[in-house]
Amino acid sequence: MNYHDFEEACLDPLYPSLGERVRLRVYTGAKEGVLVYEEGGELRRKPLSPFPGGLEATLPLPESPFRYVFFLKGASPTGEHGEEAWVYLGSHGLERTLPRYDRFFHLLAHPLPPTWALGAVFYQIFPDRFRKGKTPPPRTGAWLYEGRPIVQKAWDEPPDPKTGSREFYGGDLYGILEALPHLKDLGVEAVYLTPIFQSPSAHRYDTQNYLAVDPHLGGMEAFLALREGLREAGIRLVLDGVFNHTGNLHPDFQEALLDPESPKRGMFTFYPDGGYASFFGVRTLPKVDYASPLAKERIILGENAPVRYWMRHADGWRLDVAHQIGEGGTNRNNEGLLRLIAHTAKAENPEAFVFGELSFDTVPTLRAHTLDGSMHYAGFAHPVMEWLSGRNIHGEEVRVGAEEAWQTLFDHYAALPLNLRHSMYTLIGSHDIPRPLWRLKGEVRRLEVAFGLLFAFPGSPGIYYGDEIGLSQANPYEDWRGDPYCRGTFPWEKARWNLGLLAWVRRLSALKRSEPALRQGGLLPLKAPEGVLAFRRRYGHEEVWVYASPSPYVLNLPPGVDLLSGQPVQGRLEAEGLLLFKPEKKLY
Repeated sequence: MNYHDFEEACLDPLYPSLGERVRLRVYTGAKEGVLVYEEGGELRRKPLSPFPGGLEATLPLPESPFRYVFFLKGASPTGEHGEEAWVYLGSHGLERTLPRYDRFFHLLAHPLPPTWALGAVFYQIFPDRFRKGKTPPPRTGAWLYEGRPIVQKAWDEPPDPKTGSREFYGGDLYGILEALPHLKDLGVEAVYLTPIFQSPSAHRYDTQNYLAVDPHLGGMEAFLALREGLREAGIRLVLDGVFNHTGNLHPDFQEALLDPESPKRGMFTFYPDGGYASFFGVRTLPKVDYASPLAKERIILGENAPVRYWMRHADGWRLDVAHQIGEGGTNRNNEGLLRLIAHTAKAENPEAFVFGELSFDTVPTLRAHTLDGSMHYAGFAHPVMEWLSGRNIHGEEVRVGAEEAWQTLFDHYAALPLNLRHSMYTLIGSHDIPRPLWRLKGEVRRLEVAFGLLFAFPGSPGIYYGDEIGLSQANPYEDWRGDPYCRGTFPWEKARWNLGLLAWVRRLSALKRSEPALRQGGLLPLKAPEGVLAFRRRYGHEEVWVYASPSPYVLNLPPGVDLLSGQPVQGRLEAEGLLLFKPEKKLY
């Protein structure tokens, strides 16, 4: 048994500063070892000292990220390498030869995620579609969007791809305030709102004024009322920061477009043919060019730049298309800009949580000491839903087994910096992908398994509004798409809720908040029957064993407790779906 992860038993302090002495412990049967680490481009070695349960070393943290492996004598089981053989222990396990740097453990120094965000239960809300408050909805034809009139929709009318971003249902921030009892019952600890700033569209990703809350959501008055209501309920507020691009009606872009001599022209990337760089070529979404000092000043650094200003009112940012933010119409200097945004937000609010929409491999960006975490699509949402649904995010048929899904989950987890493993925004649904129940063809048992893994896996679980009551989509399964159908309205008549599913999510949420191993424990493999996705969560002297499969399976367990039922279990057990098992025996 060899164990090193993000917890006090292995790392002290958990949040080190550069130059601060940090103790690194590995729990192992090896009696001798060396810490191998990088400093200044060189690999250095420091002998490990014994402590009850393993080996340790203490040294000043020289740089961030700090990369290291343990070189251990006799860490492998007898017969694999020989009892006295030396082997390396890195992030992905034991290796006979020196691993590549990307398979070293990675540790970051301050600034780091705030402790409140580690394993916190999030709830994502698309404001126009969640709940109507007292703000009158905009009427059909009140203005033109992309040359066509906007449309006021009835609450239960499904979204229409022909009108998409021109459809307004009338949800507002007052409605969210009225729904706080539902969020509290669900155990929500943080709300993430998709954009709320003034914009001509329903999705509001084409910002017209970063410093004004959209009047159709209730304006600043509604925002302040919601903020106070959330604070009284003990719920944090995270806003959607759309800083890769503005809307084409933003005054800075309008001035740059109409006046080639304007200093603001350099805030955007214009081409010789009169065109300009934009998000995926969408003309209403011109990209900001951060090679311009003025762009940095107006968006990030200025006293009333949105990155700074809103951290006086909220608890963090989710950065839209974080991987695209850059210079010259590209993602050039992306890591430097993400670092600048995060540091600026934290300078205004040291408890700010800044995570990004990194839709693909998050590891290179997060290892560069940029953000507090990211939306965990590639490392969680995609493998879990591919295993359970048999289709990938594009609707193509795939064959992903439980073991393959686990390997993908663990590979991404192990590659993360230790300090960020519990601040990843894990998810199974969002406003950009098909709803999980729809992807699973309405099979609630499979959705329960998906939710179970969401709450049992390391990270901060994000519930997309309505998924907890079984909200699906109006389009047929053969018409594979998320947006706009995944942005349907929340049905507030409880007769339309799946109350069993809601009770299930509430129970999982309670366990996430009460069980230290689920909240902030490390991750280890676990043997299981074929077709069962299984792993262990370890914290201090305790473990929780997680088993998940939509099909029945049989286990043989030591004495312990089924956390979901609260009942003691031992010996042969026939199970189906999710099992969270807490062994009675304490570790070391």
